[in-house]
Amino acid sequence: MGFAQYTIDLTGVGDGASADGVYAGPYQGAISENGNQIYSGYLICDDFNTESYLDTPWFATATNAGNLNGTEKFTGPTSAENYDAAAWLATQLIYGSSLENNKNEPNVTDQAAQINYSFAIWDIFDGLNLDPLGGAEGPNGLVAQAFTAVSNGYMGRNVTVYTPSSNNPLGKNQAQELLAVNRPVATPEPSAATVLGLDLLSVAGIVFLVRRYRTRAGTPRA
Repeated sequence: MGFAQYTIDLTGVGDGASADGVYAGPYQGAISENGNQIYSGYLICDDFNTESYLDTPWFATATNAGNLNGTEKFTGPTSAENYDAAAWLATQLIYGSSLENNKNEPNVTDQAAQINYSFAIWDIFDGLNLDPLGGAEGPNGLVAQAFTAVSNGYMGRNVTVYTPSSNNPLGKNQAQELLAVNRPVATPEPSAATVLGLDLLSVAGIVFLVRRYRTRAGTPRA
């Protein structure tokens, strides 16, 4: 069974946040499937050691950060936790204070935060251990926060991982792996969830009784 193939086209470099000689903010880009654009917005690089270029499309496969299938760039015994942690960081980067204010629109944080979140993601996958701004909100502190969130049950189901396809001339190493973030769906309070479950059971019982049967411009390395 073949995997769906997507086309990634980076179109911009956001506000150009950079540190230690590399671009460190989310790209602007578009994703297409079978010639139809399915996404346009922020894309976050999780791969420090590979370069990508603007206006130079490449093929990619897609998986969910909370449900990996082994086609991703960074595989191994801790890959599930690593991608969940990266997804948590990417979500904080893209939505920022919108999460706290219960808003749905992206709200990319300031350049210092962009740098810290990006380096935190790279530290997870590339083992850079770089901490350009330091402190509790520096990359090392953010990595710790991310893994704490994962240990508390966070899974990156709101983040899609776009991995360069082996169909590219240079395979997966032709371009960076990118993360596309959707706002996470809030989890109902336990009492509300319980009430909802009871209501659904009641409806199911009614249905059963009635019937009985029953979705090329180059950019710096990021």
